[in-house]
Amino acid sequence: MARYQFLAISCSMLVCVVSAAIVWNEGSSAIAQTSKSKTKTGTSKKSTAETKELDARAEKNLENFLNDTAKLAEDFEKAGKFEEAQEQMRTILRLKPDLPGIKERMEKLNEALFESNEIDVEQDVKEGWAMRVLVAKGKPVRVESTGEYTLSFNMKVDGGGLSTKDPGTDMAAGVRCGALMGMVFPTPDPSKPQGKNDKPGEAFEIGTSKEFTPKDDGVLLLRVNLPPGNKSIGKLKVRVSGHVKPLPKELRG
Repeated sequence: MARYQFLAISCSMLVCVVSAAIVWNEGSSAIAQTSKSKTKTGTSKKSTAETKELDARAEKNLENFLNDTAKLAEDFEKAGKFEEAQEQMRTILRLKPDLPGIKERMEKLNEALFESNEIDVEQDVKEGWAMRVLVAKGKPVRVESTGEYTLSFNMKVDGGGLSTKDPGTDMAAGVRCGALMGMVFPTPDPSKPQGKNDKPGEAFEIGTSKEFTPKDDGVLLLRVNLPPGNKSIGKLKVRVSGHVKPLPKELRG
């Protein structure tokens, strides 16, 4: 009997010990979990604070760079280097396109460049395509013409009208008869096989005034859109301005 009592007491004690151990483990786990949670929260708060500080430093760095670039553009403008000033403003425009006044400043510089870099030529209406200036890819050019000439031709044509097959000699398609027109002959590309890079661009109408942006570096050619063999007489005064350069000696007529 005493033996059974001893076993009962031992089992009761064992149950208590096991229960205590379980409670202890669960308590320890809860404490550890709480500690980890506090550590994560603390790290998260610290990380957020560091990120905000880095963002603030980056914003300040960008602001300083933009101010320095704007000052450099202003100095270039004062020195009459309008193209260089535009390059600085383009940098600002890429980084901060919504900056107030940036587009207006670009337009002002563009107009200043047109007014400061002008090349005047005379275009004889009897003349074919004539090389006038060098132009650059992606850089705006303005062409203006003044004056009058006598339009005269007497030739036989059939129902098909005047030929536009060869823009080098015939009338150009899509350009009004008698209008001043232009064409850009791209600069030869050494990377392409010889004879594969000498194709001129399409003829486009200029009329009395046109501003355009070349798709390639090259030479701007001008001509009045008249049929071959015409008897027209006169010359137009033409002013080309903007991102243009005089022809090198080897290309001048």
